[in-house]
Amino acid sequence: MVAPPIDVEGLTTRGLLPENMPAAYTTKAIWAPYASLGDNYAITAQVVGEHATYNASKRGGQRRIFGIPHPSFVRDTAIFFSRHWSDVSKIIDSSPGSLSKPVFHPNGVRCVGITPHSDLPKMRLRSFSRFKFCLLTDVSRFFSSIYTHTLPWALHSKASAKVDFQAASAKIFGNRLDLIMRQSQDRQTIGIPIGPDTSKIVSEMLMAAVDQEFIRRSGKKKPKFLRRVDDYWVGGNSVEECEKHLQNLRGALRSFELDINDVKTKIISTKYIFGDSWPLEFDREITDSLSPMATILNLDPVATLSKIVDRATRDNDEGLIRHIIRVIDERRLWTANWDLLEHFLAQCAVQFPHSFDYVARVIAWRNRTKKSIDAALWKDVAKLVVSQNAAIGRDSEVAWALWLLKELGVTIPKATTDMIVQNNSSLVLAFLAHCAKHKMASDKSLVDKLRSVVEGNPFGGTYWPLTLELTHLNLADPAWFAVKSQPILQLLHSSKVSIIDWAAPPKVFQSESVDADSGDEDPSYAIEDFGSDYGDDGDEDFSDEDDIPI
Repeated sequence: MVAPPIDVEGLTTRGLLPENMPAAYTTKAIWAPYASLGDNYAITAQVVGEHATYNASKRGGQRRIFGIPHPSFVRDTAIFFSRHWSDVSKIIDSSPGSLSKPVFHPNGVRCVGITPHSDLPKMRLRSFSRFKFCLLTDVSRFFSSIYTHTLPWALHSKASAKVDFQAASAKIFGNRLDLIMRQSQDRQTIGIPIGPDTSKIVSEMLMAAVDQEFIRRSGKKKPKFLRRVDDYWVGGNSVEECEKHLQNLRGALRSFELDINDVKTKIISTKYIFGDSWPLEFDREITDSLSPMATILNLDPVATLSKIVDRATRDNDEGLIRHIIRVIDERRLWTANWDLLEHFLAQCAVQFPHSFDYVARVIAWRNRTKKSIDAALWKDVAKLVVSQNAAIGRDSEVAWALWLLKELGVTIPKATTDMIVQNNSSLVLAFLAHCAKHKMASDKSLVDKLRSVVEGNPFGGTYWPLTLELTHLNLADPAWFAVKSQPILQLLHSSKVSIIDWAAPPKVFQSESVDADSGDEDPSYAIEDFGSDYGDDGDEDFSDEDDIPI
């Protein structure tokens, strides 16, 4: 693999938070306190942290629990890869079927990307056109079941790693990565965080080692397979051949303490694996039905939108709703059809939670560009989304709804903030602290309530995003600073760093996103370019089996 030197700063900042967050969340200020430490490791056996969590919606009516380690652990992981990239990249390069080898983006929104979902159909076609059958499978609870001790196994072999357990070992240097992963999650050896870009590299290193073992077990007849993160497609010309591949792959996974997800394993005709048909099916129809020629073409936009909603509901696939919203945005169809589309978006917000971030972007963009919106409607919708989702701890919908209420200048009722404090994670509470500071919350005692929920180590525990913001806002509990904690975990707090930029405009208004061809200072569209990894408005680059049902 040809790659630039590992960007430790980029992995620590641009690679830290979940991909799809409101524009107010930023990690730009995180790096400065670490700069003076150089490239020395800071994590020792005495430095113990916990992951902040973030419960996000995803396609198919599922939830994903992201883990956000304290940045100190992400920094040390990045330093590990910087020091040992030649060894790590050799393992990653050894997999002939991987579609998730890390691609480094020096100036991208994210530090690391992988093959986008939109490229998968053509790659499967090229790889499996000669085969009649295909084995589809993935790893059971992949990220959450990774045994951290297997990371040095992947780098050095299991036999070698079991002889030398020292974290500072020069020979078995993978022990350092094992230590960092364990210390970041209260010394637990099971699981790695979903979300950080460093986890993309860690997981790919491990799965490339699994691929090597899969090939070895297959003997002289090498398997033809593709793998993206933990999703496998393996070609075969008979059911029996695919079953043999499954046997070998299961054995390879078990040698690294992983296993097949039997629920999602199937052998099917290859003709069914080339991708979704709905994007092309609906793109032209929605464009034509919203065009000035719709009457001449005898197209009813309401009927088209109804068909799209019915299809998304039938297939339980909110990805279609997101895709259509993006198509409307990219083709600049909002203004001419706003009387209809505004109410379509309101229904999307209420009925399809996974589309709410796109809806919020469109409304914030129209509000910022002084285009008409039904302010009363959107205040009601945003408040409804906050209250309904706060009651059941759905962080992503609450974060985006709070951000939209901020954009609309709406005060949040006490009953709603009480539910958020009780049920939502510290990443959401960090934003809520700013709502209190900027008098966007009616509850005068909200700051006291936010301080009261903090448990464990205030600097490196699961509430570190909240305590960081309260410290930044000069609202911290003085008792926190009497807690015994390692200096590296207190560093960001001592520097009063923030991960919230309250004044930040929607991302589409930021200079690198603005439409230079529009002839206007304001962008002519609402949804920023996420980058190639999100070309199909599909899922983030993480394992499907780390999801939980609604």
